[in-house]
Amino acid sequence: MKVTFLGVGSAFSQKHGNSNVLIESGDVKLLIDCSLACSSALRQYGLSLRDITHVCITHLHADHITGLEEIAFKTRLNYHTRLTLLSTQSLLDRLWNYSLRGGLEYIELNPGEEISQTLDDFFEVCPLAAQEWGSICGSPELKFSLRRTNHVKGMESYGLLVEESPGGLEKRFLFSGDTKFDPALIADGAKNASIIFHDCQLYDSGEHNINGVHASYQQLRQLDPDIRRRMWLYHYGDSDLPDAVGDGFAGFIQRLQSFTR
Repeated sequence: MKVTFLGVGSAFSQKHGNSNVLIESGDVKLLIDCSLACSSALRQYGLSLRDITHVCITHLHADHITGLEEIAFKTRLNYHTRLTLLSTQSLLDRLWNYSLRGGLEYIELNPGEEISQTLDDFFEVCPLAAQEWGSICGSPELKFSLRRTNHVKGMESYGLLVEESPGGLEKRFLFSGDTKFDPALIADGAKNASIIFHDCQLYDSGEHNINGVHASYQQLRQLDPDIRRRMWLYHYGDSDLPDAVGDGFAGFIQRLQSFTR
């Protein structure tokens, strides 16, 4: 299993690209989220949207989904195929009704021919139940479990525990997704994964980061040393980076950095 961070920046980062992750395992090339910059990041890496087989959506903020319309049009009209779209049924319903439907509902396959579309016309939709382990559709070796996160009150959002089997703990990692500082989620990752890729806001928005919707560097720095040494940080802004390695972390992930397990 190879994990590559196509982008590592926060929503408004100008330097680091939005956080998009590519997981490669056998014939599967799975994107975790898909921002507008994802297509160009893939080209830098040496692939194209045509190579992608699966996309998993963690939540509906624009920096995580705005590249999906390009994927939908290109796979449907240019490549004549459908890639697999993964998330919970409720999140997929909202993705279509509140984000994608406006641009994708009507297309003309022939001039003047109006055709009404649904999400299933563009993707092979594969709903997942949160917290349950399941195989990636089409790949029995690659499995993951959606972990609910506490990002923005009222918003459905997830992290992922991902495993390539057989392999156990050493081939399993936690991708936190966007989340406030959540000791329970981190403990889950520390128990069930060898590496934790964690959301990291560089600033603290007040006492105990009370107004933050992302875990702050200051909060994460208080974690147990054994957890910090297995934690890589991403989804950060354009400010100068602190010395993460000196503070006991594995480090800040750089754009196009890969991890192989």
